[in-house]
Amino acid sequence: MLAVLRGTAMRSLLILLAGALIGALIAFSAANALHQRNAWPRGVMAVLQQHQAELRRLQRSGKCDPAVMALHLRRLAETAVDIGPSQPGEVPDFFAQAKQFADLGQRWAQQPPADCQGLDAPLQQIREACEGCHRDYR
Repeated sequence: MLAVLRGTAMRSLLILLAGALIGALIAFSAANALHQRNAWPRGVMAVLQQHQAELRRLQRSGKCDPAVMALHLRRLAETAVDIGPSQPGEVPDFFAQAKQFADLGQRWAQQPPADCQGLDAPLQQIREACEGCHRDYR
Protein backbone atom coordinates (compact mmCIF):
# COMPACT_ATOMS: atom_id res chain seq x y z
CA MET A 1 0.00 0.00 0.00
CA LEU A 2 2.82 2.38 0.89
CA ALA A 3 4.61 1.54 -2.39
CA VAL A 4 1.45 2.38 -4.38
CA LEU A 5 1.13 5.78 -2.64
CA ARG A 6 4.81 6.47 -3.18
CA GLY A 7 4.50 5.58 -6.89
CA THR A 8 1.43 7.81 -7.29
CA ALA A 9 3.17 10.72 -5.55
CA MET A 10 6.25 10.26 -7.74
CA ARG A 11 4.13 10.13 -10.89
CA SER A 12 2.27 13.31 -9.85
CA LEU A 13 5.56 15.08 -9.15
CA LEU A 14 6.97 14.08 -12.56
CA ILE A 15 3.81 15.27 -14.34
CA LEU A 16 4.00 18.56 -12.43
CA LEU A 17 7.66 19.05 -13.37
CA ALA A 18 6.98 18.17 -17.02
CA GLY A 19 4.10 20.69 -17.08
CA ALA A 20 6.31 23.38 -15.57
CA LEU A 21 9.05 22.69 -18.11
CA ILE A 22 6.63 22.79 -21.05
CA GLY A 23 5.08 26.01 -19.71
CA ALA A 24 8.52 27.63 -19.39
CA LEU A 25 9.42 26.65 -22.95
CA ILE A 26 6.16 28.09 -24.30
CA ALA A 27 6.66 31.31 -22.31
CA PHE A 28 10.23 31.64 -23.59
CA SER A 29 9.09 31.09 -27.17
CA ALA A 30 6.32 33.70 -26.84
CA ALA A 31 8.69 36.24 -25.27
CA ASN A 32 11.19 35.67 -28.07
CA ALA A 33 8.51 36.21 -30.71
CA LEU A 34 7.40 39.45 -29.04
CA HIS A 35 11.02 40.61 -28.80
CA GLN A 36 11.63 40.02 -32.53
CA ARG A 37 8.52 42.00 -33.39
CA ASN A 38 10.37 45.21 -32.48
CA ALA A 39 13.66 44.43 -34.25
CA TRP A 40 13.39 47.11 -36.95
CA PRO A 41 12.68 50.08 -34.65
CA ARG A 42 15.46 49.00 -32.28
CA GLY A 43 17.81 48.59 -35.24
CA VAL A 44 17.05 52.07 -36.55
CA MET A 45 17.68 53.58 -33.12
CA ALA A 46 20.91 51.60 -32.69
CA VAL A 47 22.28 52.85 -36.02
CA LEU A 48 21.35 56.45 -35.18
CA GLN A 49 22.97 56.10 -31.78
CA GLN A 50 26.14 54.63 -33.29
CA HIS A 51 26.66 57.50 -35.74
CA GLN A 52 25.89 60.11 -33.09
CA ALA A 53 28.40 58.44 -30.74
CA GLU A 54 31.00 58.37 -33.49
CA LEU A 55 30.55 62.11 -34.06
CA ARG A 56 30.97 62.74 -30.32
CA ARG A 57 34.09 60.54 -30.30
CA LEU A 58 35.58 62.52 -33.18
CA GLN A 59 34.87 65.76 -31.36
CA ARG A 60 36.43 64.55 -28.10
CA SER A 61 39.52 63.31 -29.92
CA GLY A 62 39.98 66.68 -31.62
CA LYS A 63 40.50 64.93 -34.97
CA CYS A 64 37.46 66.06 -36.92
CA ASP A 65 38.09 65.22 -40.54
CA PRO A 66 35.36 67.01 -42.51
CA ALA A 67 34.90 64.02 -44.82
CA VAL A 68 34.38 61.63 -41.89
CA MET A 69 31.98 64.04 -40.17
CA ALA A 70 30.05 64.42 -43.42
CA LEU A 71 29.83 60.63 -43.75
CA HIS A 72 28.34 60.18 -40.27
CA LEU A 73 25.98 63.12 -40.69
CA ARG A 74 24.83 61.70 -44.03
CA ARG A 75 24.26 58.27 -42.49
CA LEU A 76 22.26 59.89 -39.68
CA ALA A 77 20.12 61.68 -42.26
CA GLU A 78 19.64 58.52 -44.35
CA THR A 79 18.68 56.41 -41.33
CA ALA A 80 16.40 59.09 -39.87
CA VAL A 81 14.08 58.62 -42.85
CA ASP A 82 13.31 55.12 -41.48
CA ILE A 83 12.12 56.34 -38.07
CA GLY A 84 8.52 56.92 -39.17
CA PRO A 85 8.01 53.74 -41.21
CA SER A 86 9.58 51.61 -38.49
CA GLN A 87 6.89 52.71 -36.03
CA PRO A 88 3.52 52.02 -37.68
CA GLY A 89 0.46 52.98 -35.71
CA GLU A 90 1.97 55.97 -33.94
CA VAL A 91 0.15 59.28 -33.58
CA PRO A 92 0.57 61.94 -36.30
CA ASP A 93 2.73 64.11 -34.05
CA PHE A 94 5.27 61.28 -33.83
CA PHE A 95 5.62 61.26 -37.60
CA ALA A 96 5.95 65.06 -37.62
CA GLN A 97 8.79 64.85 -35.09
CA ALA A 98 10.44 62.05 -37.08
CA LYS A 99 10.26 64.17 -40.24
CA GLN A 100 11.74 67.16 -38.40
CA PHE A 101 14.62 64.98 -37.24
CA ALA A 102 15.17 63.68 -40.78
CA ASP A 103 15.11 67.25 -42.13
CA LEU A 104 17.60 68.32 -39.46
CA GLY A 105 19.93 65.47 -40.38
CA GLN A 106 19.58 66.29 -44.08
CA ARG A 107 20.44 69.94 -43.45
CA TRP A 108 23.61 69.06 -41.53
CA ALA A 109 24.56 66.39 -44.06
CA GLN A 110 24.37 68.93 -46.88
CA GLN A 111 26.44 71.50 -44.99
CA PRO A 112 28.77 69.58 -42.66
CA PRO A 113 30.95 71.55 -40.26
CA ALA A 114 34.55 72.22 -41.19
CA ASP A 115 36.08 71.54 -37.77
CA CYS A 116 35.45 70.13 -34.30
CA GLN A 117 34.11 73.39 -32.95
CA GLY A 118 31.56 73.50 -35.77
CA LEU A 119 30.27 70.10 -34.65
CA ASP A 120 28.83 71.60 -31.44
CA ALA A 121 25.63 72.89 -33.05
CA PRO A 122 24.71 69.72 -34.96
CA LEU A 123 25.36 67.47 -31.94
CA GLN A 124 23.34 69.77 -29.67
CA GLN A 125 20.39 69.91 -32.09
CA ILE A 126 20.49 66.15 -32.69
CA ARG A 127 20.59 65.45 -28.95
CA GLU A 128 17.67 67.80 -28.27
CA ALA A 129 15.61 66.22 -31.04
CA CYS A 130 16.31 62.70 -29.73
CA GLU A 131 15.54 63.65 -26.14
CA GLY A 132 12.31 65.40 -27.12
CA CYS A 133 10.99 62.44 -29.07
CA HIS A 134 12.05 59.88 -26.47
CA ARG A 135 10.49 61.99 -23.72
CA ASP A 136 7.17 62.08 -25.59
CA TYR A 137 7.02 58.58 -27.13
CA ARG A 138 9.31 56.14 -25.38
